[in-house]
Amino acid sequence: VETLTAFWYAPMNTNLAPFNNVKARQAVNYAIDRNAAVKIFGGTKLAVPSCQVLPPGFPGYKPYCPYTKNPGTTWSAPDLAKARALVKQSGTAGQKVAVLSSDDEVNKEVAVYLQSVLNQIGYKATVKPISGNIFFTYVQNTKHKVQINVQQWYQDYPAASDFLYILFGCETFHPGSDSSINIAGFCDKKINDQMKKALKLGNTNPKAADALWTKVDRMVTDASPMATLFTPRHLD
Repeated sequence: VETLTAFWYAPMNTNLAPFNNVKARQAVNYAIDRNAAVKIFGGTKLAVPSCQVLPPGFPGYKPYCPYTKNPGTTWSAPDLAKARALVKQSGTAGQKVAVLSSDDEVNKEVAVYLQSVLNQIGYKATVKPISGNIFFTYVQNTKHKVQINVQQWYQDYPAASDFLYILFGCETFHPGSDSSINIAGFCDKKINDQMKKALKLGNTNPKAADALWTKVDRMVTDASPMATLFTPRHLD
């Protein structure tokens, strides 16, 4: 059993209601029972709960999980009371949310689970499974107004930028395009400046760059453009 440098996550559209409100996004993070997502994927031998972007063993990775009953380094349990309070504070309770996924069984089941979570914390959620042949490009295009979807990312190369900058950098968001890998449409200038600094630093001082990526990982996790579910494992 090999831990993969990958993660399953649910990007939330930071430019559309209700997830243009950071409290609404954080509420989803607090409400998710990551053990339930792990069970859907096949159990604890095949997945490990996670709250952050970078996967274990990756450059810049240091365990971090603010979205749990006992915030710290690992996920322990959902906090529905905190989630409901955040939804109330955000003023988004009662809004309609569609959860998109590809139409294979595992992705669809994760989407149905997310629907139940959203309903529990005060939204009116539905599930919209679409063909896996078009799903990946469909959710990237802002014309389709996707609020939240079930997504996976596997490393292209072993650098923190391949997760953090590629998925959440301002320059990788292209409105109206099928090729806009920043599916959340997330662009925080302060965080983006830190990413660019880390990219540049990586050429001369990789160790210092990794330390900066650790900081960026935490900044992105706190900003909550996604809800990370788990890190998958692969059975050879």
